[in-house]
Amino acid sequence: MRKKISGQAAFPASPDLKRCWNCRALKISCDKTVPFCHNCRDKGRKCLGYGTRLSWPRQGDSRRFAHPKGIYTIPTRSQPRHFINTSFGDIEAFESKGLDRYDPATLNRIWFSQQPPNIARLDTFLAVYGYSSTSPLAASSHDSNDLCSLLVKLSLKDDSFPSLASRCAISALSYYYLGMEMAAAVSKTNALRALQASIEAPELSQAMQMMAASMLLCMFETLDINTPDLSWTIFFCGTKRIANLVTEKDDTYFGEKALLMDWIFYHDVMYKFSIRHWDNKNSDQIELAGQRKLISKAVFAPERLSVVPILGCSLELMDLICQVIDVVLDHDDVGYQSESHMTIIKSLEIRLQNLEQRHSGISDTDSGAAAHQVRVAELFRLAALIYLLRLAKGESVGHKAYNLAVASAFHVMGQCAFCERPWPMFIIGLEARTDEQRSVILTVFKASLQRQPHGTMSLADRMVRDAWAQQDLSGDEIDQLVLYSRVINRNHVPPCFT
Repeated sequence: MRKKISGQAAFPASPDLKRCWNCRALKISCDKTVPFCHNCRDKGRKCLGYGTRLSWPRQGDSRRFAHPKGIYTIPTRSQPRHFINTSFGDIEAFESKGLDRYDPATLNRIWFSQQPPNIARLDTFLAVYGYSSTSPLAASSHDSNDLCSLLVKLSLKDDSFPSLASRCAISALSYYYLGMEMAAAVSKTNALRALQASIEAPELSQAMQMMAASMLLCMFETLDINTPDLSWTIFFCGTKRIANLVTEKDDTYFGEKALLMDWIFYHDVMYKFSIRHWDNKNSDQIELAGQRKLISKAVFAPERLSVVPILGCSLELMDLICQVIDVVLDHDDVGYQSESHMTIIKSLEIRLQNLEQRHSGISDTDSGAAAHQVRVAELFRLAALIYLLRLAKGESVGHKAYNLAVASAFHVMGQCAFCERPWPMFIIGLEARTDEQRSVILTVFKASLQRQPHGTMSLADRMVRDAWAQQDLSGDEIDQLVLYSRVINRNHVPPCFT
């Protein structure tokens, strides 16, 4: 039967139909007439119908309504926001357990700096453009003018073959940083010819010029993506052979010779670190890593505890880092965690925990710069301790000594406005687990790259981000030895963290 209600057709109640929403809210019976019930019509209410609707608790419904205990607001973050990008390549690398080599086109190689004095004698073109490569090479030093001045002085000392080799090597690096690779190749060839001529008839009085030229060419080979992997090793081994001719073991040196020796020692230890985690080591690289290190101060000299600006830490600590690298063994090595191995590790751990470095107090740097040097030296010490505990001793993340070292490292890192040393940034960065720790690392990286935007610091930043992507993709903890190898082998040659 059908009735007419207000101009609309009304249908009788269906037995399966529920009450209209008004009757349900008032908890009264409903005649279930479609489309509107008679109860609502007779009492002048608008029938809300029988359809489905979202149900919200009524105001004052104590049984269904949750009353807030207070007013909550989302706190604003004062810290800068950082984004860590994980690409499809990172996912592929995680699945295949290996990362592709870096694209050289994406590496930042450009560096503009103040020209050294008398640059016209180095190169006429560079004198016009006001550019020198010695600043990026010496950027690892707090007072880079010392090394810059020494390199330029040695290259301008006379017109001998060693001085000419140094001048051409500086020109080659300068052209390379300016993106003029053809001109860089010509200058490199001239430097090689001059260095070869000086080696054929060596004079001990010209040893420092030959050492400088060989080191500069070594730097060029590590930067040039087109050079063979072996070439940089040849130049660095040549530098050490020349140095061994004019220095005595366990002797103490000062002045320009000590500065050059410390520069070579710094690179030697950092190369040793990279070679340790390099997969395809050749015989020359293995020999280089095992060679005696060239240290400008005797074993018990008190100057070994002073922070050396070109190193970023003391000679004693740099020597300890060298020894720590030696005790990092593969897990399948027969000597790994043996009694003798653990004895050496424990001895190094005690020495690193108790080592006290001091500012020399000789330089004319202000108190703020001196305090910064001491903080960076402390980062070196903590990074060496973390590296020892994690990779040599094999401690887990929850170990007490490890947690204490990491907490101290991030505390000191938070006090640094910047850090010009890639090695401690890399070591400590790979231990960042929380967003707060990663934010500290990225903030310091950003400030450091603004001051030092050339290859080494930029590479460290990229490798740390790559390591974080691999850690985030892994549900379990990645073996740090595997992680180090995975990110370091993305470079075309073992990177030098100087």
